[in-house]
Amino acid sequence: MNRTLKDPARRAAPHFGGLGALAFTLASCLAGGAYAQSPLTLSAAIAEVRKNSDETRLITETNVKLDAQKRELWAGALPSVSAYANAGRGHSIINLGSFPIQDTTAPPGSIPPVYGATQNVFSYGIQATQPIYSFGRLGQAFSVANTQIRSQEATNRRAEQQLELQTLDAYYAVVITEARLKVIAASVERQSKTVGFLESNFKRGAGARSTLLLTSASLKGLEPERIRAERDADAARMSLNRLLGRPESSPLTLDTTVLADEKAPAAPGNVDQVVDNRPDIQALSLQKETTKGLATAYRMQYLPALGLSGKVGIMAFELDKQLTDFNNNLEWQIGVGLTWPLFDGLANSSKARQYDSDARTLAINERRARAYARIEIESAQREAEAADTALSAAQQARDASAEALELISQDFRAGAGNVTDLLSAEEGLRGAESGLLAARYQKARAKAALRVALGMNLTEGDK
Repeated sequence: MNRTLKDPARRAAPHFGGLGALAFTLASCLAGGAYAQSPLTLSAAIAEVRKNSDETRLITETNVKLDAQKRELWAGALPSVSAYANAGRGHSIINLGSFPIQDTTAPPGSIPPVYGATQNVFSYGIQATQPIYSFGRLGQAFSVANTQIRSQEATNRRAEQQLELQTLDAYYAVVITEARLKVIAASVERQSKTVGFLESNFKRGAGARSTLLLTSASLKGLEPERIRAERDADAARMSLNRLLGRPESSPLTLDTTVLADEKAPAAPGNVDQVVDNRPDIQALSLQKETTKGLATAYRMQYLPALGLSGKVGIMAFELDKQLTDFNNNLEWQIGVGLTWPLFDGLANSSKARQYDSDARTLAINERRARAYARIEIESAQREAEAADTALSAAQQARDASAEALELISQDFRAGAGNVTDLLSAEEGLRGAESGLLAARYQKARAKAALRVALGMNLTEGDK
């Protein structure tokens, strides 16, 4: 009856038949060989998650996008160079009377005042524009971009802290579910011995059949509980593997011997300073500055812009003679231009007012977040203190339940006990051991949550 936690590969293998099962098992071993070398500690799991998980990749991609957006701003400071080539045919009108030189030898009326010509036109060349001075708009854009990047970096730091806390939850889920499976297996073993003892006595004519039936029913009732515990352990292991960036069915052995009983972080002397240094609060503050900067940037769109433009190329009318005639058909132009938006229907002004509203909203959210952060720190400190007391109480309850079961079991085997008391004591021990597992996890979780509330990483302290 004592069945240990199975590997998913072993459960799936029988569906393939004899040789298929062997091949499937070998493939599973090869696939998971890289992860089965040594037990995984909690700190190693956190480091692996920060390196390989999909959540970490999502955080990295935000940084890549922001860097690309900042490089895009250089387009406003660097020249824009393009090549052009055109070929076509058209009809154009020339007013000959506008030319100061007239042919005096021609008879009067022989030269028309307007002349129209249909001709081919070919042109190619290079043209460029270079911004010279934008009256502070480019500098404002870079300032906003740098603030936005700092805000995202703070957001990423907070996301990493939450990811570490998520890793701790997933790690302890495996520890607790596997330990609970062992607790149920031990209970099954004890009750199996009790049933065997009663069956032996009943065969010798001692004991009551109702007692044997009651203990047998209680033993059978543990089977669905064991199946559910095995399911939970498998699911917890697969979830941790996914978070680690491993295949879900990879072998996973945890090193629970290094789960040190560390003390919770000391209470901060200045809570307001701790709140100021929390990455999520910093991210909100920087996001507010970014929004204010965007409002200023839109208002600066009404300022003029000064730029340099140039063009050099060939204008030809005969493809075979003039296309490479740089002496007669070369055209070029260079100059300085000023653009000054005077009225745009108040579009930029309206956008600036929208960002001003967003900045005020962020300021309100920041004040709320600071208040919630102080409450979170205070609650996390109290929870860490309570978790220590709860663990001590759970340990005492477990020891007391184990001792009670031992005494009642001895009395029962000596013929002085009651089977209902024995079954109740067995159930009480299972509950006490489950409570002890939960208390151990809650203590570790409370300490980790306090570190995150203080803006600290779980494995590297302040970062």
